[in-house]
Amino acid sequence: MAALQDPRKDVLPFRDLFPTRIALRLTEPVQVDMVLGDGMRDRGALCDRIPMSMPGTGFVVLDGDPGATRVRFSYWTDADIRDLAREYGWLRVVDSDWNEGAA
Repeated sequence: MAALQDPRKDVLPFRDLFPTRIALRLTEPVQVDMVLGDGMRDRGALCDRIPMSMPGTGFVVLDGDPGATRVRFSYWTDADIRDLAREYGWLRVVDSDWNEGAA
């Protein structure tokens, strides 16, 4: 896995070594082509237009595919994760059996 903090800086010269590129919400149109490849925004990968109301939405470019595919990842807020931990954190798997509170 690789990630870029700021796609405007050429700090990762080996970007082409990764066959799959994923871009979530970006702030500027020029960033789309920097992350996904030249011309991807013109081909429909509008990462700079993803609204704040759609977390987890992005575009994926697979090696050899001329276009980007819009995807929606699951998105869990901190409150969702806390609720899951509170509700199910006490369950433990021991020797393929469910035991309450066992470590």
